[in-house]
Amino acid sequence: MPLITADQTFALCAVIMAIISFGMWAEKKSWGQKLGGPLILLATSMLAANSGIIPFSAPVYDTIASLLVPMAIPLLLLRADFKTIFVESGTMLVAFIIAATATAIGAVVAASVLDLGLQEAQITGTIASSYIGGSLNFVATAEAVGIKDSSLYVAGLSADAAGAVFFLVLLMLLPTLQYVRNALPSKYIDAHGSSAQVSAEGKEVPEPAPFRLQTATNGLTVSLVICALSAAITALLDIGALYILVVTALSLIVANFAKPVVRQVSSEFEIGSLFMYIFFVVIGAGANLSQVLGAALPIALLIVVMVLVHFCILLFIGKLMKLDLAEVIIASNACILGPAPAAALAASKGWQALVAPGILVGLFGYAIATFIGVAIATLLAS
Repeated sequence: MPLITADQTFALCAVIMAIISFGMWAEKKSWGQKLGGPLILLATSMLAANSGIIPFSAPVYDTIASLLVPMAIPLLLLRADFKTIFVESGTMLVAFIIAATATAIGAVVAASVLDLGLQEAQITGTIASSYIGGSLNFVATAEAVGIKDSSLYVAGLSADAAGAVFFLVLLMLLPTLQYVRNALPSKYIDAHGSSAQVSAEGKEVPEPAPFRLQTATNGLTVSLVICALSAAITALLDIGALYILVVTALSLIVANFAKPVVRQVSSEFEIGSLFMYIFFVVIGAGANLSQVLGAALPIALLIVVMVLVHFCILLFIGKLMKLDLAEVIIASNACILGPAPAAALAASKGWQALVAPGILVGLFGYAIATFIGVAIATLLAS
């Protein structure tokens, strides 16, 4: 018996929130920034479960998975405004579309040369969606394609995090390679591979809005309305398996065609992120460590092949289309790691003009990745 049993709901919730508080603290440290919040939460909750502090399963875990994941999707997608993305991201959007396509092709190629077992199609689609969007899309796609095994879930997320390190190493090497610099000349990178300062041309990243209870409540209301409508639609059409996709589609409709509603919402991204963090802790708690270690290696190999194909296609087409190397780097980062890391990389390099476009195309990735991941899973399963 674990120290805290499955029926001690309040004690379990206290442990879950304590782990999240620790993860948020760790993210501010240099070592935590390298690992990333989701991986820290998974590792901590997995350690707590495997050491007998909390149970591997509990009713509250099921409640969190069934309620918070659908609620998080609208909250995290309400700023995915396609008009803004298409107008303001310029050639970065072209580079991102190429990067996303290259990732999808890489996933299919990797699945054709590796054996991932009975759930190969589902795993491949889920990993591909994560490497086009982010952790939100990993969770949404896994739910949509029917991955329920916590050990497989954590193995995928662990391999995902390890693959991100592999990707970043290759990405950082690109400007140092003279052949790459010659193939994709950049106004942001000098002849020696160092960053060149270029004006941001007024494209500063807006400061986050202050927290207001009224507008935060509005966001939760919008999220719950979208989830309720999605449940009604899927029940009416008898397509319950597509519930997450319907939630995603309705979220994008609201984000793009209900601007007066979106303007009355704030702090939704932070609340959605908290919901996802809670879910990551629950997933980690349900994972048996011995099962995770066995399942992670094949998924890591899948990611290596996918990332290599991603770079080969992106650089080849980027050369043909005469794209800017710096824009390709930020677009690739936004595709594989998401908008925040892309913006952070652009800012750290002094490429201020690429910060806002990096965020915009990363949000576009959030919007499309779940659909692409499900499509890949369906293709490979057929």
